[in-house]
Amino acid sequence: MLNMISAADGASAINGVSEPLGNPADQAVFSAVRACADWIVAAADTVRIERYQIPRPSQAARRARLAAGRPEQPGLAVVSGSLDLASDLPLFADQRPGERLPLILTGRSADPEAVEALSGVAEVVRLASPQPQPAEIMAELQRRGADVVLSEGGPTFNGQLADAAMIDELCLSVAPLLAGGDSTRIVHGSRQSLPLELRMDHLLEECGTLFVRYLCSGRRKPGPKQ
Repeated sequence: MLNMISAADGASAINGVSEPLGNPADQAVFSAVRACADWIVAAADTVRIERYQIPRPSQAARRARLAAGRPEQPGLAVVSGSLDLASDLPLFADQRPGERLPLILTGRSADPEAVEALSGVAEVVRLASPQPQPAEIMAELQRRGADVVLSEGGPTFNGQLADAAMIDELCLSVAPLLAGGDSTRIVHGSRQSLPLELRMDHLLEECGTLFVRYLCSGRRKPGPKQ
């Protein structure tokens, strides 16, 4: 499951971050989508730029998760080939006793010293490929009991998921803003040239923001005839 926000002109960020696109209604939807996930996964660039923290659901969300047979707190997986993750990131610096440590998924070529440096604040797993690949990432999370995996990007990681045909649904918030600038779209760098077909499942509106849930058929729309 992919959860992203964009401006009305397709921009996924303003001045490099997505926060200016949001509002309280978007934050409520963001929390509700997270409440459905067993694991949240994000690329290291997104974690650095957006200053990620350990997911801390509200008491209501914790009760709903327990009622659905899920742990109180979703796991957080960070995908990083370089392991360039500073110790002052909130993900590490703001940890609380008893909380689930973040999972760092990296490739087999990761620097052993970087792995050791993170060992006290995270669980680091080296996957088989030199750089972490979507299929390996999902297999590792499924091995850990994940039924619903929520990807929060960024756009380049979304592109890798699209190439691997691993997007089953898209929760998209469309902010009533024209961002301009040179921001990427929510899926960036995909090698595939044929678009994936989506079916709209829900459409809601609050504070001028549109909230759309799309289901992915897995089929690629045929291109124009030559």
